[in-house]
Amino acid sequence: MRLLFRTAAILGLLVLSACATQREQDKLLDATLDQYAATIRWGNVDDALSFLAPDAPRPSAFEIERLKQLQIAGYREQPPVLLSASEVEQVAQIDFVNRHTQEGKSTVERMRWRYDASAQRWWLVSGLPKLIRSSAVGD
Repeated sequence: MRLLFRTAAILGLLVLSACATQREQDKLLDATLDQYAATIRWGNVDDALSFLAPDAPRPSAFEIERLKQLQIAGYREQPPVLLSASEVEQVAQIDFVNRHTQEGKSTVERMRWRYDASAQRWWLVSGLPKLIRSSAVGD
């Protein structure tokens, strides 16, 4: 009887520990997505690079300079969708204006995020938004 009670108690603690870990991971995801959205809204391309996973596609120097020419006019994200225990996808509509031509465009981005348990952080694995190939606002 004692062994059964101890086993049940240990299993209960493991379940509670796993739930707490998942809650912390969820809080970290929310914080990461909020920080990333703010970074994109303010057009901080250099800061946005810090969200990229080490194995994510890196933009070229030309693409970085191109992104710096854009003023973000709107960023509307949907709630993230859980793909697996350590991966989510979020869709956002990004409206932007070229600072030189004043041409407004819009794009819908699918961002894939992966949790790295060893680093205890979420990484953007899909790369930075591809704002070069987009449709003009009103198309």
